[in-house]
Amino acid sequence: MRKLFLLGAVLIILGLVVGFYPGWVEKPVKDGTGPLAVRISAQYPAPEHHSPLDWWQTHHMDIVNRGDMVESDCLYCHEPAKSCNNCHGYVGVDPIAEPSETGSSDG
Repeated sequence: MRKLFLLGAVLIILGLVVGFYPGWVEKPVKDGTGPLAVRISAQYPAPEHHSPLDWWQTHHMDIVNRGDMVESDCLYCHEPAKSCNNCHGYVGVDPIAEPSETGSSDG
């Protein structure tokens, strides 16, 4: 009887987990639609070091961590709220801070 009760409890818990599990979330896409779309102003041509874009999207943190670039270099073209923090929030890393009014943005 005890095994039957435990089996029922496990099945109920499993059903609740499956039932309330968050749905699929689309990943942020450059020039996509919706709240996670990454938007970069067309006035800025993509620099050569951003090609190919797929490689850059997954390796830019290595370049920043290595010290080849600093966060303030990125903020010349990128607006964190529209082109950085959608992805950063999606993958669970720290958001990029908006540059302060004094122009200092330590990274």
